[in-house]
Amino acid sequence: MSDTPTAATPATAYARSARAWTPLDWWKLEARALHGVPEVRRALAFFAPSEAWKDLAKNVAPAWGCLLTLSHIASFTLPVVALLFLLPWAFGSVSQASVGVSGILAGIAAIIAGNGIVTEFRESLGTDPRIHRMLGALHLIPSAIGSVLAASAIAQGVADGAWGIAGFVADVVVGVLHFVLFRGAAHTGTDRWKRNIAQLERAVDGMPPAERARIYADVQGALVVLSERGLVSASDVARAQEVRLGLLGITMAPREDLTPR
Repeated sequence: MSDTPTAATPATAYARSARAWTPLDWWKLEARALHGVPEVRRALAFFAPSEAWKDLAKNVAPAWGCLLTLSHIASFTLPVVALLFLLPWAFGSVSQASVGVSGILAGIAAIIAGNGIVTEFRESLGTDPRIHRMLGALHLIPSAIGSVLAASAIAQGVADGAWGIAGFVADVVVGVLHFVLFRGAAHTGTDRWKRNIAQLERAVDGMPPAERARIYADVQGALVVLSERGLVSASDVARAQEVRLGLLGITMAPREDLTPR
């Protein structure tokens, strides 16, 4: 293995360079072995601890990733902006409430966030459920207040674009969905866990045989190096050698919040 170029055996190179070995290193080793297969790393990220996401996320973002990030930022800032449009009326500064304009902004936020929820379930990156609940609050709270103000303006007959209340209601629903769908950690017995493990297996099975063989050999070589250097016990090496490609981190260092029921 020592004659193999480092670029072709990144996992083995990582094993040679390691000074100590922690549970997180199993994930980093696997991420390096799979550096040329972003589809597998993307599927694996759902199961990985947050500290390993940086390694797993390299070169997996789509070309329009920057635009997606901007849209996500817009999705949780627009509800606040929408509410601000109603505050002048609420505090008596103007006689008409801009329900239509503010409702459009809230509706756009709901559409973007709703698409994000669908994407998370289809191609999950393992985002912490607490983050989803925080995002839900950023939609739910301002849009709930906006809905009350819009309804009040409509009842008083001073709403400019009464139909805009639908946008606020839609964003409230999206906010609630963040709390309902992301209640806590995903356990191995849940449908979501099963969907993601199936996605990971499909990604691994979709690799060309030669690529799969090369990566498997790299991981096995890395395990030999770890054993020779005394960084990993013989029992752990033997256990890791039996693990299927793509399941090394899950097996050797599972996330604490991903536990069987």
